[in-house]
Amino acid sequence: MTLFPPVSPSPPPVKTEAGGLTLDSPLLLAPLAGITIPPLRLFFSRLGAAAVHTEMISCSGLIRSNGKTDAMLDLLPGEAPAVVQLFAGDEDTLLRGAERALAGGVFKAVGINMACPMPKVLKKGAGARLMERPRIAFAMTAALARCGLPVWPKIRKCPPGYPLTTEEFCCGLLDAGAAMVCLHGRTPAQRYAGDADRDVVAQMAVRFPGRICASGDVYTPGDAAGYLEKGCPAVLLARGAVADPFLFARTLAFMGRSVHNKYADPAPEFRKALAVSLGGLVEEYMGSRAAALFTKRMLPGIFKGVRGSGPLRRAVADKTSWPCVRHEIENFNGYLERREL
Repeated sequence: MTLFPPVSPSPPPVKTEAGGLTLDSPLLLAPLAGITIPPLRLFFSRLGAAAVHTEMISCSGLIRSNGKTDAMLDLLPGEAPAVVQLFAGDEDTLLRGAERALAGGVFKAVGINMACPMPKVLKKGAGARLMERPRIAFAMTAALARCGLPVWPKIRKCPPGYPLTTEEFCCGLLDAGAAMVCLHGRTPAQRYAGDADRDVVAQMAVRFPGRICASGDVYTPGDAAGYLEKGCPAVLLARGAVADPFLFARTLAFMGRSVHNKYADPAPEFRKALAVSLGGLVEEYMGSRAAALFTKRMLPGIFKGVRGSGPLRRAVADKTSWPCVRHEIENFNGYLERREL
């Protein structure tokens, strides 16, 4: 048996139609800055993500042929259907960046980030600033839709004082040609604090059937299922998937899908193998130091709930090379044995 058998041992009985794509399930990996690099996308694809997003990519960087920005377009063999998410503050920049991003013909859909609340993005007129400039947001969506791929703008809840309500903004984007709107239930001012407003997402799902992808506070299978039950065709898993990489598989099982036992109830040895595999993928793509960094970042989630994993996390905390981190992971049984003495 291979290390990564299919999460579901048999094809899904019913495919998911979402945002102009036909997918194996409604569970999608969200765009996460500094996280959804190619090796991590492949990792989550193997763990059950039906589609994956790139990081948010600057159209200005693509236009300038910035090497680091161009590298964000890379895909690895075996990734789930990939969606490229772009950000720009005007239609011309978006289209010029999209021309470069889509030239390879590898992406299945294209997202526009209209949700990022960070100052460095807002000052460029991009991200959540577009929620304050709806005419520009609609024009950008319409222009990008003419490129031929499904367009998925990602937005947040519109607070009082904005030019449009959340419903009006969603309606304008869909009328402009968006295949699906990814709606996060926090306002821009909230950033990532407080709770996401699940009710506004549910209301928009009812108002625009099959056109609203849910985002925000998906930490348990019940969280994801709740959005789906309200009528969302798909759900973005973000920080919840980092905190628990098995969330995709656990949610599929919760939904009644057949899930391989390795993922439904992952044993410590399988978790070790996953961590080593992840580090190896990152090392091959980005080098030893990056492999150590990303694997350490994912370890708490990979070993969540496993007895004796605390000493492992402490043991790797000061390690900066992948061989050193890998050694500690491969000797994880020793920590368990000491815990049980």
